[in-house]
Amino acid sequence: MNQENKPLAFVARLCLVLIFPFSALDKIFNHQSALAQAADGLIALPRSMAVLLLVLGGMLEVIGPICILFGFYRRQAALLFVFYVVVTAVLFHNFWSFPFASDSWTQNFWPFLKNLGLAGGFLYVAADARPSSLRDAFSLSSR
Repeated sequence: MNQENKPLAFVARLCLVLIFPFSALDKIFNHQSALAQAADGLIALPRSMAVLLLVLGGMLEVIGPICILFGFYRRQAALLFVFYVVVTAVLFHNFWSFPFASDSWTQNFWPFLKNLGLAGGFLYVAADARPSSLRDAFSLSSR
């Protein structure tokens, strides 16, 4: 990527990951709702498993965007997000379980497609990522 496109690429990655820190905050401040959603998904999870997965998901939602924005294990973070958004789409937005065009179908279909769109964005980030050192990840100088 040339120097002229770096700010544009950064803004694109920022737009892609901006939702996730807010989602992590929502999991913290509305943890009962998050646990209820985990229990209501395609596969009902035991409370201990739901708590563990919410903590791991919250950690990814906080640490992952930093990695993607600043290039520290960008490819790995993007691939983790691909897995994360596809799994959450299938488990928690199972629109196929509801009658077509019903309120429940609509409330699950659009978030399902949003997650697939996010997966596509993360695949693009992973494909474009270049290995870099920790020093390069936090360097403001241009190469």
